[in-house]
Amino acid sequence: MDPAEFCLDPRTELIDLTHPMTPGMPTWPTHPHYCQEIVESYDRGDVACNHRLEMSEHTGTHFDAPLHFVRDGASILDMPLTRFFGRLATISCTGCAPCELVGPDRIRRFEDEHGALAAGDAVLFHFGWDRFWADPALHQHFLADWPGLSAEASELLVDRRAGIVGSDCLSIDGFANTTFPAHRILLGADVLVGENFANLGRLPAYCHLAALPLAIEGGSGAPARAVAFVRRGEGRS
Repeated sequence: MDPAEFCLDPRTELIDLTHPMTPGMPTWPTHPHYCQEIVESYDRGDVACNHRLEMSEHTGTHFDAPLHFVRDGASILDMPLTRFFGRLATISCTGCAPCELVGPDRIRRFEDEHGALAAGDAVLFHFGWDRFWADPALHQHFLADWPGLSAEASELLVDRRAGIVGSDCLSIDGFANTTFPAHRILLGADVLVGENFANLGRLPAYCHLAALPLAIEGGSGAPARAVAFVRRGEGRS
């Protein structure tokens, strides 16, 4: 079925893969915290409601463009819109230990069970880390010890010509990895990186994705609204 027809089919369920933007939400330690300040309000007697926002390009559910790790690399605005629409593969990795790195064998097992990845696919890894997102008391767990993608797995996904690679963790690289091999390999091959996704546990092995980032001139990344299109009855839960 053509992806456009699939998205419009009444048998299709839309699943939001985006965390709401809220003050106090987890951020990378060196990035600015998300701030939402009232500028105009009805309670103050203003005729409209308006908020001032402050955040990083990499706040919340977002994409990294090649420029994030590649000098003179493509910005988020340079990426073709077609990159953000298409088939989505979700690989379950909830059994990973803290700080564990996913290797290429896990990707090959997924392909053996569900079918081969195709050029242009978005590939998201479901670690279940989004369970630590909403409750401030659990943020310490979200911000530490997350699993990630190994260099070898990243190279395999480049070979498969993936269009997007991401997860529900703060980074596609594992916690405390200071050399960022997954970022460098993927972004160096013009593969977009996506981070802080939500609800990946509700997705089947294959569905469809639409996820548009903000159009930031020269942006090294951008927050996005990501939605999965799933045939009703095919989700994992």
